[in-house]
Amino acid sequence: MSDSYKDFQARVARIYDLNETTTRDTSSRVSVHREPNGYVVIRGARPSMRIPWTGILMVLAAVFMLKGAVMARLGADFYKSEIGRLRPSTVLEQIGTWTMRPDPISSWVARQIKTLS
Repeated sequence: MSDSYKDFQARVARIYDLNETTTRDTSSRVSVHREPNGYVVIRGARPSMRIPWTGILMVLAAVFMLKGAVMARLGADFYKSEIGRLRPSTVLEQIGTWTMRPDPISSWVARQIKTLS
């Protein structure tokens, strides 16, 4: 055997050793499967339904900030009376009334806004 062939085989052996010792990234978008006959099949992973938690939390924070700003601007008594006025309305307005009712978070935001002004 020639020296170049031995060098080539040594490089191939190092590559195989590296492939077996490295960990595969499980969050990648591919699926690696080894067939019984020795072939390695690489397929695209199934798309998964991801929930955008950051976006949901940002929307909730914006809703509480808006409610707090409205409560600070109008005053708690006027705000509660306006919410009470909408109760005997349509189903959609009743859902809006339930959503806009005073809660501890928006009340705290309203107090913080009042202390700033």
